[in-house]
Amino acid sequence: MNKKERIDAVLAGQKPDRTPFALVDGGAWVALHNNLSYRQLYGLEDGGASRIVEFTNEIDTDLISAVSGVFTACLNAFGCPINIDKTGFPVDTGAAFKDPESEIPALDKSSIREKLLANEFVNQMLNQCRNVKALVGDEKYLIGDIAAPFTMASVMVGAQDFIMLLVEDPDLCEQLIDFTTQICIEMFRLLHENGCDIALPAEPVGSGSMISQSMFEEFAVPALKKVREALPEYKYFFTHVCGASGNRVSGLIEAGAQVFSCDYMVDLEKAYADADGKLMFMGNVNPAGSILSGTPEQVYEEACRVIRYADGRGLILGTGCDLASEAPLENVKMLAKACKDLA
Repeated sequence: MNKKERIDAVLAGQKPDRTPFALVDGGAWVALHNNLSYRQLYGLEDGGASRIVEFTNEIDTDLISAVSGVFTACLNAFGCPINIDKTGFPVDTGAAFKDPESEIPALDKSSIREKLLANEFVNQMLNQCRNVKALVGDEKYLIGDIAAPFTMASVMVGAQDFIMLLVEDPDLCEQLIDFTTQICIEMFRLLHENGCDIALPAEPVGSGSMISQSMFEEFAVPALKKVREALPEYKYFFTHVCGASGNRVSGLIEAGAQVFSCDYMVDLEKAYADADGKLMFMGNVNPAGSILSGTPEQVYEEACRVIRYADGRGLILGTGCDLASEAPLENVKMLAKACKDLA
């Protein structure tokens, strides 16, 4: 099987020749090991595409990121400041509002696409995507990892204030989530127009470690479902939720997700049982544990354990969240090795 056929088999519920391997992102690793900030990486003529392709070829992934390390950066088009000058760190995105109660009702959904296309950094993201596609061609699917609507809304308000607002004024939050849902849809449309094959809206703020199951089902799931339904052009629809989020399985199925990119804190055996074949999984080797701090042998052992958990069921082996920029290369290489050795 080639790399695309391997992914297709997993998504069809069939057993591939071996478990495929992919990263959720990896942009921070690429930036640090090229001694570049995100401003410098995305400012390269090809948007840093060649650096990303070189890294993912070296570690032998079956998918490749279309935009690396900048999953909230598109919010800069709507007033969120972004810090893109820290080498080896994720993009730091600040809040957009000084007075959410007056500013949220005034948001205009009709100009979202135009604002995205007028933003310099968004255009650099699209340039990177376009150049990754040119370099990879039909060898791998391109996966676009950007923030999902609930997380976008949280960033625009500020996470702590947003959680309080959910309790104090849920209707206002609904208005904002409706707006960020359209941002998410339009950003994914732009990525697809530039070569992206797989949509992966990420909901770290929807984590079971941050909000209740009822909040997730009331606010995050309907927005994800709208995104899914608005993007028929995408071949596959993945979703990432951080933390202890095994109880998110039913909500993600309802939202139309085909793959749950899950953190190492998710009990994979229970998640498979709850999914009952309606959801595939990506993960969930501990990125802050064995991959960052362990030995290659420890990474290999954990990766093999995850593959055996899946036991031929739908799994894309990967890190349980983004790859730490300081992770040793030899540790990262063990993920692909485990996939090949257990074929």
